[in-house]
Amino acid sequence: MFFRIGFDRKFIFGAVALLIAALSLTMAPAARAVDAVPDVMPTGTETLLYSFGAGPTAGKCKLMDGANPRGSLTYVPGTGLLFGRTPTTTASGPGFGTIFHIMPNGSSYKVDNYFQGAKTDGNDPENSAMTLVGNVLYGTTVTGGKNDTGSIFSINDDGTGYSSPLLFDFPASGAKDYSAQPFSCFDEVGGLLYGMTSLGGKGGNGTIFTFDPSTSTFTRVYSFNGAQGLDPHGQLILDPNGKTFYGMTKSGGSAAVGAVFSFSMTCKASGKCKTKFKVVHNFTCSGNGFPTCAGGAGATPDHGTLVQSGTTLFGLTANGGKYGNGVVFSVQTNGKHFKILQHFGRPGSNDGINPLGSLLLDGSTLYGTTKSGGNKGHGSVFRINTDGTGYDRIWDFQGGPTDGQRPDDDVILIGNTLYGMTELGGQCGFGAIFALVPPP
Repeated sequence: MFFRIGFDRKFIFGAVALLIAALSLTMAPAARAVDAVPDVMPTGTETLLYSFGAGPTAGKCKLMDGANPRGSLTYVPGTGLLFGRTPTTTASGPGFGTIFHIMPNGSSYKVDNYFQGAKTDGNDPENSAMTLVGNVLYGTTVTGGKNDTGSIFSINDDGTGYSSPLLFDFPASGAKDYSAQPFSCFDEVGGLLYGMTSLGGKGGNGTIFTFDPSTSTFTRVYSFNGAQGLDPHGQLILDPNGKTFYGMTKSGGSAAVGAVFSFSMTCKASGKCKTKFKVVHNFTCSGNGFPTCAGGAGATPDHGTLVQSGTTLFGLTANGGKYGNGVVFSVQTNGKHFKILQHFGRPGSNDGINPLGSLLLDGSTLYGTTKSGGNKGHGSVFRINTDGTGYDRIWDFQGGPTDGQRPDDDVILIGNTLYGMTELGGQCGFGAIFALVPPP
């Protein structure tokens, strides 16, 4: 186990930060305060819990393990385990990905399943975290299954009982309910799993679907039409009202760089259902053009899932914003009061760049990661208040054999500790699982 301790001269840097912040407030209007954040060293205590591919002997790498995770972790309170997936493996054997578990203290790492690939099993599980329902975890693979269009699987919360055969193989092109390539997992409501696919549907632009694990019933309930969004890579969330889902698409919408939407469905006893879809917000791309969309108000949310507090939605975009490096944004559920809380990648700083995945909401604090930027260019963990104040880069990934590199999704919070994964870095370069205690 590797330990990394944050910078120990907090007093000096804190004094400098206060002085610079005071000068900034006298020189700039309050609306620009988030752009004047001083570039101080992040402070936090990080522990590298596990390096993918690391062997039992120091400095050695075993031949077969999960590799390059591009998702987040699921905590199971009942067993005390953290579960995750990797989209590939390190070397010999099936290279189609894994399901694994580990204790939050870094012990008891075990691969519970090696995916076998198309025709017989799933392939390439990516994005978000598996969904816990009771004592069962549900997830998807982007491809694989009988038609190589993706799959739905399950595994027990102790790592046993992987579903073989698969719970569901997504249909082939031309099938009645054709839906393909689910990048994220589910929101469970009343025993039904609600999810999205990036392809398929009537126009081929992606779908919203339900799946009933008790009956293995799959139903395509909405087809994205492009003009209102297409290619959803994220996950749905349910409003506390219990009626309305919110989500994002990576592209499509009025500027073709993504949209925030709401979706609801009411069904009669006869089984007939009526759906309602509404665009909450269209992301924009300025004249500087795709893909960075510098100067625009956020663009291309990449496998992002929204978080909600009251009637306010919060999310990330990978591109757009003042510098073209992504933003943190908020918007009301009725589409009003869209606001950028943070523009990433201020020139001349070591700020984070291109946030992928989702935010974590803890009280009035949002936590997230950026895939690059930071003082080594390997990504960062940040926090910001829900009102847009207090932006703080709390960890810069250092890469190399003793730290992770390129976090690709959100962090989760257990007690006072954040847990997450990086796609690269670690002892063998195949990525790592980390724990981070935020500074006070």
